[in-house]
Amino acid sequence: MNDPLPGPRGPVADGPGMTADGPRGPGTGAAVPVASGVGSILAAAGAGVAAGAAVVPAPALLVVRLPNPAGDVVMATPTLRALRRALPTTRIVWAGKPSGLALLDGLTERDEVFPIEGANARGWLAPVRLGRAWRAMGADAVLLLKDSFGAGLAAGASKAKVRVGYARHGRGGFLTHRVEPPRGADGRRLAEPMTVRFHRLAATFGAVADGLGPRLVVSAEGEAKARARLARERVHGGYFVVSPGAAFGPSKVYPPALLGEAARQVRAKTGLLPMVLCAPGEEDLARATAEAIGAPCVATHADVARWPEAKALLKGAALLIGPDAGPRHVAVALGTPVVAILGPTDPGWTRGDEALVSVVRREDLTCLGCHLRACPIGHPCMLTLPPSAVSSAALSRLGTKGS
Repeated sequence: MNDPLPGPRGPVADGPGMTADGPRGPGTGAAVPVASGVGSILAAAGAGVAAGAAVVPAPALLVVRLPNPAGDVVMATPTLRALRRALPTTRIVWAGKPSGLALLDGLTERDEVFPIEGANARGWLAPVRLGRAWRAMGADAVLLLKDSFGAGLAAGASKAKVRVGYARHGRGGFLTHRVEPPRGADGRRLAEPMTVRFHRLAATFGAVADGLGPRLVVSAEGEAKARARLARERVHGGYFVVSPGAAFGPSKVYPPALLGEAARQVRAKTGLLPMVLCAPGEEDLARATAEAIGAPCVATHADVARWPEAKALLKGAALLIGPDAGPRHVAVALGTPVVAILGPTDPGWTRGDEALVSVVRREDLTCLGCHLRACPIGHPCMLTLPPSAVSSAALSRLGTKGS
């Protein structure tokens, strides 16, 4: 489901490294506490963020470094809307992976897009080249929705007057406005909705949440490709989507045999046709899932649906069943109900979409929320979750779309 999106590209300025007036040293940036003048943050998901006056003046050109995971990109859309409202005269540039920009295609809360690819995405000097490209564009502010040292290095190399992000991964010295995430008494980060987490950063620019949640749109191109596929596959009635993959790692994956059994149960009870969607690189997993479901079933692994088409297929589906991965968030942003199968991830990071999402997981396990990409103890959170629990949640969810 990764599709390149044509769009403006900033100039690339290669060089051996940053000059002496590059990123500021550790401790020189302004720390922004959780409940400081940027506004009080409401912890409850869906309640939005109440922001006070902007901490910084409106920039002329703001580069927003998008997160990489598809789900996080989707959960950033309320923040992107809030930034546009708060900065109506600022030139806003969304910088991110081509796949993430393709996911946002059709949204209008930006002036340009900057695909991060080629020399700006490969090699240990890539963040430096990326930041210099932003500098050449005239960026005077950079907002980092991506948590990584490389993103911080790129912000520092941009030499923008305002560089906002979370003070993590040793990158605080590259930021002028370091935002501290909320932590518990043990010093560990608290699980909070990503929508709230992104809003906290945007509050530096005076952005205020509208409370509407993530939103995406489907393009005419995507609709046409989806209609063509449905016609080829002779899909004339309702269907539901089964999405088996997760870019995070195998710990999120519900085994194809179990997922296939759950899909068969839903098909038998409803008459809806299962459709297996996957991203590039997940073809084998999708094939195994389709084989486990058996005919009738629409399999897409031989002709992977990229984001424009995948969005249209998800919007037209009666339901999505899958792990805590990108398609789950895309479906919600398009108004399609979801049964999300969770194990290694804490549902606290995605709170707020309960109106459309039913979470299914083994609540009795002590290892839930481990956030490990691969399970070292036999994957009990997935292997011992019965398909009947998934299908029961799906049957309860069906009929809720549009409510």
